[in-house]
Amino acid sequence: GSTYAAQTYSDIPKDDGRRIQVGWMRVDLPGMPFNQMMGFPCELTLRTTPDGIRLHAQPVREIESLRAKKYDWKNETIQPGKNLLADVSGELFGINAEFEVGNAAEFGFTIRGIPVVYNVAKQELACRDKVVPLKPIDGKLRIQILVDRPSIEIFGNDGLVYLPLGAIPEDNAKGLTLFTKGDATKLNTLV
Repeated sequence: GSTYAAQTYSDIPKDDGRRIQVGWMRVDLPGMPFNQMMGFPCELTLRTTPDGIRLHAQPVREIESLRAKKYDWKNETIQPGKNLLADVSGELFGINAEFEVGNAAEFGFTIRGIPVVYNVAKQELACRDKVVPLKPIDGKLRIQILVDRPSIEIFGNDGLVYLPLGAIPEDNAKGLTLFTKGDATKLNTLV
């Protein structure tokens, strides 16, 4: 990803107890006298995985309060060439999805013209030129994506993978596509 100089905060009230991090992102911002921004605040946790104890980063729960409109899909089968999200458009998105990993070659989202793709055979999640390994858990893959005007921050399997990217879409690109290639993909939930 593209964060660095991250800071965590140690003075959260004891009855909350979270460890919250804010990363610094370098983003090419045409026409601006600066090229950096702060990423979304994330809660850091240590969790036991089949590969041992791993650090997880997830957006803080307070971000949920920013939603202006909410969509909710459950138990959908995504077919190649069909877009469940054809009627959804905007500039800012908060996406939470759980997929059943099946026989498709790949599936994912195109967000304002920017693809976020899961390659099933390679077990890799990619956005632009950034690729990270991400294995399904019990045959399922969870992806959370936060889209701001100059950035996309991607979280895989509850923050086991965190991929923050500077990504400025074209001004007129406001569409959202959910796609699958090679075979259908089962979508358990999408909010």
